[in-house]
Amino acid sequence: MKLYLIRHGQTELNKVRRFQGRIDVPLNETGIGQAQKLALRLSSEPLDKIYTSPLSRAQQTAEIIRSNHQIDIMTNEELVEMSFGSLEGKTYWEVNEIFPDWNASVFDFTFAGGENLDNLVVRMKSFLDIVKKQDENSNILLVTHSGCLRVILCLLLGIDVNKWWQFKIDVASLTVVDNVTQGAVLTLLNDTSHLNGG
Repeated sequence: MKLYLIRHGQTELNKVRRFQGRIDVPLNETGIGQAQKLALRLSSEPLDKIYTSPLSRAQQTAEIIRSNHQIDIMTNEELVEMSFGSLEGKTYWEVNEIFPDWNASVFDFTFAGGENLDNLVVRMKSFLDIVKKQDENSNILLVTHSGCLRVILCLLLGIDVNKWWQFKIDVASLTVVDNVTQGAVLTLLNDTSHLNGG
């Protein structure tokens, strides 16, 4: 089984580095263009199924990619972005002003009514259980969010999930993991060459 891991295209909120979380913002013009470039890049890939987050930025990215494929898009609630609670919509600077004791390297937003890393890990494990029940020769594309993708990579590759922040996942990037059910092999990480004509 091969997984194609896609982070959604750009939105106005991540353009200005605001916590998006569960705020349902669409792709901006740049993000739509990024998704179109992803679609072109993936047009010859033999995809069998697309799973996506329910948030519109991921849904739009998935729909644009599917334009070159006659396959189903399956919305999965487990793939929704991590909840940042009352921090959503704020910049890192604003959060530090409101919560001066907040440690940005510790992904625990329960103090603000959001999730923590453990919550995210439980969701990603549940989702991967669904994926691994698919035919072992399947080529499955996921469109979701950076936190989800980082945790998925840790789980598939047997890396401590507390190291999740060590993966850089850009908007509209492509990551590929092969041999998922029999010892995952990372064959491409955070590739954005399609955005630059590569």
